[in-house]
Amino acid sequence: MRRPFFFVPLVLVGIAIDLFTKWAAFHGLEQDYRLWPGVLHFTPAQNTGGAFSLLTGHSALILGTTLIITSVLAWIYYRSWRSASALLLWAIGLVLVGAIGNLLDRLAYGYVRDFIDFVPRIPLVGHWAIFNVADICVCVGVGLYLISELWLARRDAKAA
Repeated sequence: MRRPFFFVPLVLVGIAIDLFTKWAAFHGLEQDYRLWPGVLHFTPAQNTGGAFSLLTGHSALILGTTLIITSVLAWIYYRSWRSASALLLWAIGLVLVGAIGNLLDRLAYGYVRDFIDFVPRIPLVGHWAIFNVADICVCVGVGLYLISELWLARRDAKAA
């Protein structure tokens, strides 16, 4: 089985894409760029907190949590790569891409570089957070994990 070999390139390519897009946004944009006016802008921003700028000012806690999550995910992958579904392995890989991409930003700059700005106000939420490729990878990875564990695992259990 060749599963372990796709995992490392997935994570490395994902991190490279994340870091390149952050570099391009922060070196190519000096102000807000309206990709789709009123809907999607590229707006360079510095996030010193966690998701949605939570825990701003608690960088040691965020760094420690990120290191623990990254280690746990790598351990889960190591323990399950032979028996886990490809979807679950993709989910773990994407969450690792996001965690490592943002961790590298925190270590290098002391904050995470965000630039994707979904502009329309969302009812009961207001302005959505400015985010980056790493954040997208985490969200997609968590979604794939939920699909894998909630629906596919149940389907496999019923079939057995």
